[in-house]
Amino acid sequence: MDPLALAFQFICLWGIIYIIVLATKFYIATKESDHQRITTANGSILPTTTTTFEEGGNRNDNTNNEKDQWMIKLFQVKYTTAKCNNLFRRLAEAAPRFWNIWFALGTIVALIVMVAGVIVIGYAALKILLSFWHMLQLSTSQQQEQKELQPTTAIINRFRKRSLDENQVGSSQNDNDEQVFLPMIPGVTVPLSHLGYYLFALLICGVFHEAGHAIAAYCQRVPIRSAGIFVYYIYPGAFVNISDHALQLIAPFRQLKIICAGVWHNIILYLWTLIMLSGGLKIILLILGWQSLEGTGGVSVVNVRPDSPLSYHLPISSILYKLDDFPLEHNIVDWNEYLLAQEDHIPTQGFCATVLDKDDPNKVNECCNIDDEYPFGRSLNSTLSCFRDFKTIAHTEADYFTCLPMTQVMISRESKRCIQDSECSFNEYCVTPYTPSSAGQIVRMYTKAPAWKKNEMESDKVFVFEGELVDIWESVKVGILRPRFWFLPVFIPHTIELLLRYISSFTLALALLNILPAFQLDGEFALGQLVSLLFQQNDHVSTGRLQQPQHYTRKIVKITSTIVGFVIIGSILLGLVK
Repeated sequence: MDPLALAFQFICLWGIIYIIVLATKFYIATKESDHQRITTANGSILPTTTTTFEEGGNRNDNTNNEKDQWMIKLFQVKYTTAKCNNLFRRLAEAAPRFWNIWFALGTIVALIVMVAGVIVIGYAALKILLSFWHMLQLSTSQQQEQKELQPTTAIINRFRKRSLDENQVGSSQNDNDEQVFLPMIPGVTVPLSHLGYYLFALLICGVFHEAGHAIAAYCQRVPIRSAGIFVYYIYPGAFVNISDHALQLIAPFRQLKIICAGVWHNIILYLWTLIMLSGGLKIILLILGWQSLEGTGGVSVVNVRPDSPLSYHLPISSILYKLDDFPLEHNIVDWNEYLLAQEDHIPTQGFCATVLDKDDPNKVNECCNIDDEYPFGRSLNSTLSCFRDFKTIAHTEADYFTCLPMTQVMISRESKRCIQDSECSFNEYCVTPYTPSSAGQIVRMYTKAPAWKKNEMESDKVFVFEGELVDIWESVKVGILRPRFWFLPVFIPHTIELLLRYISSFTLALALLNILPAFQLDGEFALGQLVSLLFQQNDHVSTGRLQQPQHYTRKIVKITSTIVGFVIIGSILLGLVK
């Protein structure tokens, strides 16, 4: 993508973020001002102080009275508040026994994931090293060959070597050099049209992670100071501030519950998205009023690009049930298979059409003079298309070519299908479109109108698209669910599914990376508390017993941090190169 366009969209995004932040800040300030004015008007005459206690003897956090804090800089926004503290505390107090079991189980799972994460990050580093080594080896071999060979021979062999190596590199990358972690960079590896899904999914994963820490902290009687959200450039997230002093006063296993709670919640979020994408979302939407096309075939039109010629012919919620003679029985699978196929589609039937100049040796079929520059021929009459005899469709050479009006032959209600000339009437022959250029394909598209438009004249219609098949795939978004009623938005299933897929990817990555024993990650603190738990005796920690394990712990953290940094940078570089 053009870097200038990318920079412009980045600036526009931050313009929208600043507008939202300033509007939110103004609304909160106005609300607090009104509340303060009402409190002052209803205040007592004498200055008195009151201390409020909740059930169970827990005092309200005094941090709840602190004002919200905003940090607004260039491409950086941070909001800190203590207003969520009571919410987290009440959730923790609602079911203390449940939360105790919940976070104990989460600690065990998170420690297992830590071991799995170390194996995965090591494997990812090895794959990246092999990829770089292969690229270096390929470059070195090409340089040596250029030095050894004579100039003329070197030029010939260089191009021959390049063509052979390209095939080898392609197979090698498919078999051995697949990345374990794929970088998701908006505008580079992620479409800019998905930027909203990208930001919102990251924010949800971050909030869910930090909510786990906050609830677990209150369950262990460790109050949090504040919580908040932030956006740094194109990375949104959340955070909670926990008192370090209060955290260090509790036992190691209780600390582990707080430290591992965020990763545990990310794992639960991943399992939930997996269930939703495996059929849960479909069941909910079917209950709410959507209809599945599985079993009946076809795809529902979700959106059509406004600048596409298909936007006139494909109203939202209409059903595409056949492309040429290829019925979409398996819905999106057949849709993708037909439009993204590498091989040409061979028609199973032709069209009966009148061909008057079939045996004329002097005829000039300008519409059949087709190449990549003129994919629809050189005829000045745009209604004419090139046709060939159907009986030799399996062969390269045709018996004859002719120019015929496409709409009259292919989509007229009176047009007859055929396999042989004998099946057609007098002076008619069995013909089929001649489309040697990939940019000049002809596709008949069969559609049905939405259920609430069945009474209109053109409830079912056929039209012809001329162009590249991939243009259809890129211009038209389709799904397998369509609304039963006109007031249901057709885009909701597609939007929710795409958001869930981003959440699923991000929350799994956050769980695997956060629990790694690396600098400033949850895994570093989890490993430290795990060592303290394993080497303590009768609640009396021996400094001599802990000194050597802690030394190894620091080494593990340094090594893991180096590997994580290498994998992140290497994955980004490979993603940009590929």
